Amino acid sequence: MKVLVVGANGKVGTLLSGKLWAAHDFSPVALIRDVRQQMKFTAFGVPSVVGDIENGVSEFLPGMDAVVFTAGSGAHTGPDKTIDVDQNAAMRLIDDCVKDGVRRFVMVSAIGADPESESDRIRHYLRAKGIADNHLRASGLDYVILQPGRLQDETGTGRIEVAEDLERHETIAREDVADAIIECLRNYLTIGKTIRMVSGELKIKDAIAQFAGGGNLPPIA
Repeated sequence: MKVLVVGANGKVGTLLSGKLWAAHDFSPVALIRDVRQQMKFTAFGVPSVVGDIENGVSEFLPGMDAVVFTAGSGAHTGPDKTIDVDQNAAMRLIDDCVKDGVRRFVMVSAIGADPESESDRIRHYLRAKGIADNHLRASGLDYVILQPGRLQDETGTGRIEVAEDLERHETIAREDVADAIIECLRNYLTIGKTIRMVSGELKIKDAIAQFAGGGNLPPIA
């Protein structure tokens, strides 16, 4: 499965790119914004392309089997930039995938994402994510929306809790999010689902399969 990782230079994106490359059933391509970031991906064997999602990256979609959107405006940007990246750029990419026939789309969102969020702290972020999530749901693509809790940098435990309703203050390691993305790409029964997840007790593969309602199916050849 050839996968375009959008936001590959971010923490989740970097982990995901390396894990996809190490797996025998994936061929990742890292989308980055700065040519100076290529050295990192070249070092562990992942091909990369340079593009800006705010300007559109449709030229990189032909031949892709799936797209993972794990880009973000960053914690220190204002509402305008968050809307530009987390909402508008995501929606543009979704529309381009529809036009170019890239059916599989995994969105890394956040617990609490809601177009009408009234969060005191990150309302603009959760609203932007919620609008993009809804656009993906209405797109007709074979989507999965992952809504992790508060992201942590520690080594993943390999175990998560998955449910339709989880508290936003709970946490999850970024490495576990990367592994969950891979399991969602492998398990076709996750298509059309919104999956909230935090650290937990079940192995990631088992938690995803249990939530999806069945076992794994093979990925696209």
